[in-house]
Amino acid sequence: MDTQTARGPSSLGHRIRHRRQALGLRTAEVAERAGLTTDRIEHIESRPFALTGAELLRLAHALDLTVEELTGPRHPANPPRQPMAPVLEPMRREECIVLIRAGSVGRIAYSGIDEVVVIPVNYRYRDELIVFRTAADSAVAQFDLDPIAFELDLFDEGLRDGWSVLVNGLVRPATDAETEATRDHIDTWAGGTRETCMIIEPHRITGRRIRSW
Repeated sequence: MDTQTARGPSSLGHRIRHRRQALGLRTAEVAERAGLTTDRIEHIESRPFALTGAELLRLAHALDLTVEELTGPRHPANPPRQPMAPVLEPMRREECIVLIRAGSVGRIAYSGIDEVVVIPVNYRYRDELIVFRTAADSAVAQFDLDPIAFELDLFDEGLRDGWSVLVNGLVRPATDAETEATRDHIDTWAGGTRETCMIIEPHRITGRRIRSW
């Protein structure tokens, strides 16, 4: 039988609870996503339980994780499955903001001189603004209240599901105070001199989630 058993308050139960809290979700919301009851989620988080493979798969995706990420390196992920009933769902603005706040890499898209430019950036979400660093001579560093789009996503190619968040707004140079408050908290993976902080003022935040189980 495809079952995992915990005989006491398990590390997996604690991990599920901490991940749910990190996403800002109530037990009822996780239960709805996973197709389980609220009582079942509360039981898994706090008491001994026997968890079937199907429940493990559903919980992982309800928490925006792969099975391997949820269970840790000692528990191999289930093999990829063909989607059974794909559903595309809109996400609430509050849910999108939780995902933006938890992330560190997204993509910006803006109009260049003669083409649309899309590039990845390291960022930080602070005071309802998205902050990223760039080189002083970059094209986007010259913008001031120009339209821009910001996107981040997470997909599981094996299970063919995931989510994406899109922010539409205006980009402008950060003020001195904004630069001082955020510059040292943004780690630019690309290296080099990227001391110019830019601010995205979100006007519209939307998201979609596709579920395949």
